[in-house]
Amino acid sequence: MPIYEFRCQVCDERFEERRAMADSDAPATCPAGHEHAVRLLPVFAATGFASPSAGGCGAGAGCCGGACAHP
Repeated sequence: MPIYEFRCQVCDERFEERRAMADSDAPATCPAGHEHAVRLLPVFAATGFASPSAGGCGAGAGCCGGACAHP
């Protein structure tokens, strides 16, 4: 079962919950009892392309094995 990260809109608390993928968009309640916390996007989903210095495109490894056209 995946772990999802949430942020409370009232107290700004960040917390994680393990729940089924089918329930990923269900409302969450923060540890302080506030309702309607929002689910945060995972970091890997918001970063875009890997940099060459991190072994991404153009570094001989990564998304295309070094053969992609990204600079």
